[in-house]
Order: sequence, then structure tokens, then C-alpha cells
Amino acid sequence: MGLRAKQTVLGQAAQHFKEFKLPLTIDHKEYVAIVGSKMAINAISVKRSFKKWSVLLHALKKHYPELVEKPAPAPKPAVAPKAAPAKSAPAPKPKAASVKKES
Repeated sequence: MGLRAKQTVLGQAAQHFKEFKLPLTIDHKEYVAIVGSKMAINAISVKRSFKKWSVLLHALKKHYPELVEKPAPAPKPAVAPKAAPAKSAPAPKPKAASVKKES
């Protein structure tokens, strides 16, 4: 049975994305493979309500912001504890110039 009401299709898609923890970058074929062909929203329902799959995904992002994966916060730079001034190493000794023998 095909669904035609936008809100019904959107609600069912949101339920599937929450239940199966699907990313919002998934393709329709992958979605059907994961959810199952009996439970999944068929392509005809998507076409009649949203014209194409990418429009449905955009609507999910807009109406259900909890489905959007939030990026992990960037780690704070580690603050090195201030250490006592280190003793400087002695400067290396210059090498002696090589002497060429003339024959």
C-alpha cells in the first residue's frame, strides 16, 4: 500500500532512521536493504510525496534535527606545564679544516 501524505511518509521515515540509527547520507537501496522491503517506504511513495529521495532526506534534516549527526568537538590543545629553564647544551666544537697535500 502506497503512502501519499507528506507528513505520514516523513514521520515513518523519521521513525525508521531513529530505530535503525541510519545516517542521513544513505541511498534508498541501502535503506531498503537495512530496514527490509516489507517495512521500508517504497520508491513510489517517496516520488509522489517528495519527488525524489534527496528531498525526503533534506526534509528529515529540517523537521527532525535530532537525526543529524553532530560532529565531535575538537580536542582542546594540551597546555604544557611551565618547567624550570633548562641548561643549554654546550655548543659543538668546530671541526678542523682538512689539509690538502700537494704532490
